[in-house]
Amino acid sequence: MEKINLNEIPNKPGIYIFKDDYDEPIYVGKAKNLRKRVPSYFNKNTSWKTKRLTSEAKSVSFVVSQNEANALLAEYSFIQEFKPKYNIQFKDDKSYPYVTITNEEWPRAFVSRNINHQNVNFGPFPFIGAAKRSLDHLINIFPVRTCTKNTFERHQKLNKPCLLYEIDKCSGPCVDLVSKDEYQNLLSNLREFYKGNSDTYINEKIKEMQTLSKNQQYEEANKVKITLSHLENARVSQTLMTSNDKNVDVIGIDIGRYDVVLSCLLIRNGRIVGEVKNNFEPMDVQDYENYLPKIIINLFEKNMPSNEILVSHEFPLSETIQKELENKWEKKITLINPKRGWKKDLLNTAIDDAKELRRVADLKRRSDLEFRSLSLEQLQHKLNLKNIPYRIEAYDISNLGDKFRVGSMVVMEDGISKPSMYRKFHIKSFKGQDDFRSMEEVIFRRVKRLINNQEKDQSFRRYPDLILIDGGKGQLSKAKSVIDHFKLDIDVIGIAKKEEELFSPNKKSSIVLNSNSEALFILQNIRDEAHRFAIQENRRLRLKDLDIESIFEIKGVAKSSIDMLLEKYKTLNKLSSASYKELSSLIDEKQATKVYQYFNK
Repeated sequence: MEKINLNEIPNKPGIYIFKDDYDEPIYVGKAKNLRKRVPSYFNKNTSWKTKRLTSEAKSVSFVVSQNEANALLAEYSFIQEFKPKYNIQFKDDKSYPYVTITNEEWPRAFVSRNINHQNVNFGPFPFIGAAKRSLDHLINIFPVRTCTKNTFERHQKLNKPCLLYEIDKCSGPCVDLVSKDEYQNLLSNLREFYKGNSDTYINEKIKEMQTLSKNQQYEEANKVKITLSHLENARVSQTLMTSNDKNVDVIGIDIGRYDVVLSCLLIRNGRIVGEVKNNFEPMDVQDYENYLPKIIINLFEKNMPSNEILVSHEFPLSETIQKELENKWEKKITLINPKRGWKKDLLNTAIDDAKELRRVADLKRRSDLEFRSLSLEQLQHKLNLKNIPYRIEAYDISNLGDKFRVGSMVVMEDGISKPSMYRKFHIKSFKGQDDFRSMEEVIFRRVKRLINNQEKDQSFRRYPDLILIDGGKGQLSKAKSVIDHFKLDIDVIGIAKKEEELFSPNKKSSIVLNSNSEALFILQNIRDEAHRFAIQENRRLRLKDLDIESIFEIKGVAKSSIDMLLEKYKTLNKLSSASYKELSSLIDEKQATKVYQYFNK
């Protein structure tokens, strides 16, 4: 997409929506001033992700608002509804589990993900199993009802308690086997435990057990010991964080090069009663002032916050977030970035937890890297390369006669394809069809950008350990001549598709790797990716130059077959992406072959 005219952009607050070929939203953002913000996406020094967005986008639309705060809320609502692929995706937006005590004549305790303000809710818990186990342990001590309304009423009519009463996990309120005062006392103890006041109750039980044991009442002491076991198991996830009885939610954020890690600790009465951990990949990780408000809104979309939320970063729209959360949860809520005291200590704990999340994730990646590194070392040994090829760049040429001449550069780092580093070249230096000269031009343009000290593109700035040419000795020779011209010490090899032969400069005989070797698999993988990427751009150029009428000129394909395909696929873009199997299911195989080759040859 080309940079749009400034006069077409509103000079007001609002949201901007990038859309693709199908008029589908692919990214939405907010701005205090749309006219100042949107043109920044078309600057030359933007990130690869922004460049990819603007290259895929075909149009931008705008929705103005009264102020930036309203724009933020509109942006969040739009993201939740349309889930544009370049925005932060809150994939796991289900609510966390809570232990709920209902507001009934005989209140019920149960685990739920849905918060009803008429009930009393404790949590959230990190996962459903923790909540269920916690309640199960406490029901052994405070046997309140856990059954549904239908079950409760059915046993009232039968005048007979259920099995839970028989195993001492219910006090039998359905048939008046417990008085209302006694039942309320059980509920009160249950509430106090979940409020974080478990220490007092446990300490009392410890003293009681010690007294009974001292008086040689061992049977009674053992019963108290069992009770203590249930209490300890029920609060196993509640770590003491502060000696006071404060309720806070603490959000620690660690910003990496490509992603953001968040750890939110939910503290009630000084204890951690739940935690939320997430990874996000925003458009620009350094622009946290833009994405942090959306993250916080989503975090408490279905999870009730405490009255105070501690956040590791300051951002300009915190008051807007406060008001939004206050309106939703109907209580006073404050967002702060503490600088000292016990609140700062809690925040540091959350930040350290986020850093630990990143360390563990990096460790997992490194363990995978060990296997890939062995494959790369094998590749170095088999091909007698100067260095282990941690960064491999593969190149391929695609054209249709003397038209739509495209060169592709794909990148593999540490054995993993890096689509963000892929680049494409349109052949410009000559006319006609010549794969050798095309490869020479592509490598020349790539290397020239490598040696340019002012180069801004992150992919072109990086030095390859190995350049892989899709082709035989001819293409390899041209690529090597360019490397030698610039006096660079970079290994170059070619790979021929027919027998998967590998060619090295200045060597007559080819190298054939074992068909089961990981080294060959790596080269095949990146070669195929270079071929696919070149074909993709070639197809894009051809489709841009085609119209519907042109495909009726495919030799050997009947007009009725073309009509059938167009009725099915509607557009050239969709038709060109159809597989041979899909085409042959609609028209005969010979015609399907010709149509497939027309778009993919």
